[in-house]
Amino acid sequence: MLVPIDIINSLQSLPCFTEIQAISLLADGLSQTAIKVSTASQVFFAKKLNQDTANTEVSCALLTALSGVKESSGQVKKNHFSPEVIYHDEQWLVTEFINGIALADAELKIELKISIALTLMAQLHQLPSSLTKQAIHPLNIRQSVSRLLTDPSPLLAKQRHFLDNVSKSLSCSINRLIEASQSPSMLCHGDINFTNILLDDEQRSWLIDFECAHFAPVEFDLAMFIAVNNIDDHHIAGIVNDYRKLVASYQPNLKLLNYYILYSFYINGLWYFDNSNNLAAESQLHALAIAQWSAFDHFSSAHALAVPKLMSMINPRN
Repeated sequence: MLVPIDIINSLQSLPCFTEIQAISLLADGLSQTAIKVSTASQVFFAKKLNQDTANTEVSCALLTALSGVKESSGQVKKNHFSPEVIYHDEQWLVTEFINGIALADAELKIELKISIALTLMAQLHQLPSSLTKQAIHPLNIRQSVSRLLTDPSPLLAKQRHFLDNVSKSLSCSINRLIEASQSPSMLCHGDINFTNILLDDEQRSWLIDFECAHFAPVEFDLAMFIAVNNIDDHHIAGIVNDYRKLVASYQPNLKLLNYYILYSFYINGLWYFDNSNNLAAESQLHALAIAQWSAFDHFSSAHALAVPKLMSMINPRN
C-alpha cells in the first residue's frame, strides 16, 4: 500500500527521525493509520492519533512502557510489556518497532492465547493508575454509545430510539451492580483483542493500542476480551479462575461480568455497523456486527438477562 504524501511529509517533519530510509504503511484502517519507519539506526512504529483519544493513548503508552514491579528485596524490576515510547505529540505516537506477529495469527491453542492475554491484563490492572487519572476517563456507557451515534449510519439512525433504550437498560443494570458491590475501578485496556498483542522473535508478549482505555471494574476488561475475541461461553469460568490466580485479591462479580459482556457485544456491533460503508451481507464489517449482536441475543437468553433483543432491530420477524 502506498503511503499518502501528506503522511510522508508529516513524518519527515518529526524531530525523532533523521536519515529516513523507508516508510511503509502497515494499516490504514477505520480507527488508525500505522506506519513502519526505517532509519539508518533504528526501526520505528508510528501511529496517527485520534483527536478524541490521543491523551488517553499517549498516557497509557508512557505508563506501560516505563512501569516496574517492586520485588520483595525492595528493588524495582523493569517490567516492560508495551513498546518504548520514542516521541509523541497531538498527532503522532512513535514507539520502538516490535518485530513479530499478532497473537491472533500465532499457531497456538486458544488456552495458551488466553493465558498470554490474561497475564498482560493483570499486569496492566496492577499499575499505579493514579498517574493517568487526569488523562483517562471513567467508562460511561451512555456517553460511549452517544459518541458512536453522533453521525450514525442510516440503519442506526432509523433505530435511534430503540438503541437509546438498550443503552439505558445496560447502563442502569451495570451501575446498580457496581454500587451494590462497590466494585473498584482500575485502568482497563478496553480492547484486548488478540490482534492487539504482539509476540516478538523471542516469544515475549507486548500489549499495544490503548485508545479504548477507561477506568472501570476488572469485569469490563474481562468482558470485552471475551466478546471481541468471540471466546465461547464454556471458557468464561476458566478465564475468571485464571485471572484470580494472577491477582489473588480479585473478588469476581459474575452478574456484573455478564452485563459487561452484553455491553461489549452491543458496542462492538454498533462500531462495526457505524463504520460499514456497505451494509450488504457480503460486507465484512456488516458480518462482524451481525455476529456480535447475535451473540448478544444468545448470551442474554442463555443467562436469563432481561434486555431487548438486538436482532429484532435487523430482522423484525426475529
